[in-house]
Amino acid sequence: MSRYYSLLIVVLLLAGCSTKEVVYNETTKKSFEEEDNLIFQALEYQTKGDYVNARKVYHTLYDQSQKKIYLTEEAGLAFVLNDKDALNLILMGIKKYPEEKNFNRLLVGQYVKEGRYNDAEQEILKLIALDKSVQHLSIAGNLYLQMKAYDLALKYFESAYKQEQSEEILINIVELQYRFLGKKDDAIAHLETYANIEGCGNSVCFKLIEIYGRDRNVKGLISTYKKLYKQYQNEEFAKKIVELLLYTKDVKEAISFLEKTKYNQDMLLDIYATQKRFNDAYKLAQKLYEESKNLDYLGKMAIYEYEINKKNLSLEVLQSISKKFDEVIMGLRDSVYFNYYGYLLIDHDINLKKGINLVQEALKMEPNSPFYLDSLAWGLYKLGNCAEAYEIMKYFGETIYEEEVAMHFDAIKKCMKEKK
Repeated sequence: MSRYYSLLIVVLLLAGCSTKEVVYNETTKKSFEEEDNLIFQALEYQTKGDYVNARKVYHTLYDQSQKKIYLTEEAGLAFVLNDKDALNLILMGIKKYPEEKNFNRLLVGQYVKEGRYNDAEQEILKLIALDKSVQHLSIAGNLYLQMKAYDLALKYFESAYKQEQSEEILINIVELQYRFLGKKDDAIAHLETYANIEGCGNSVCFKLIEIYGRDRNVKGLISTYKKLYKQYQNEEFAKKIVELLLYTKDVKEAISFLEKTKYNQDMLLDIYATQKRFNDAYKLAQKLYEESKNLDYLGKMAIYEYEINKKNLSLEVLQSISKKFDEVIMGLRDSVYFNYYGYLLIDHDINLKKGINLVQEALKMEPNSPFYLDSLAWGLYKLGNCAEAYEIMKYFGETIYEEEVAMHFDAIKKCMKEKK
């Protein structure tokens, strides 16, 4: 069964099956002793989805009382169950109760089920001539969609939408324009207008994402995810926004979004660092550390403090950085901080032995890290152990892309030559 056929059935069910309140309100005056008990029994069956037994009870209720509502319910359930008696029950209802249009709407659906589209068309046009309701116009739209008369289907859906700006009708219009009539721009304009005025609803923004995703319209995707995030405050939408902004290299907007929404401050911290905005990174890491006492943030503070001051390092700053690192390595076993602190002590000739020990601890955690091996070789070089340093560095070969590592290797090779 196609999606559109299913939609037509849903519209017709709204006509054919009453709610508990309708059944109860229209039958408050009892026609026979067991009527109330049978009503509740039928409604209970319907609630459980047991339409076969519900229909049997409604048949008994109608047989005993001759109340129109019970025949409407029985005909509607027979229609749902594809019962062979459905058409006869519907036609009986039309004959006995010509003013009750539920039977006529069910007849349209029954004709569709039987593939009698021309008969279904005649019936729905008769109903529209009497009452141009949203329901009737929507049934016509779905019928013509089933018949692949797309222009006519669009005409009736648009007429229904003028009366009621519902998402369901809008999605039908959009599907027609986008999938069948080649009016993609009109479809997008409809969705964007609705989203801007009414909000995303249950499906409008997701339909936009489907279309923009298919067209690889990243700008449209970002805009739509922003609407979704504004409405639902869902972290998955925020994540998508940042990912797409970074994909388009719009780092400035990614930072602005993260700063404004406070979503994923760790991501913001990393972006600050990659953009060399170390003052901003330090302030944020400090705030996060004060809130959580997580030593990882203290370690990052030490790194950012060094990066901020590395061109003009004072003894006071070095002591401040060392104090932070000492606290971090006492409580957090992370190779990054062991190596960074060790290299700092080595490169600035503060404490070569301690620096080498720290780098060796980092290598226990990541034995093959080229950066950690470079730190160790540099420490050994500073101690005068050029041969040992060279044994480590020679595995790099001559293809070294890091300027600082290349500088170290050159210094070690020079030292080897001088000693020879």
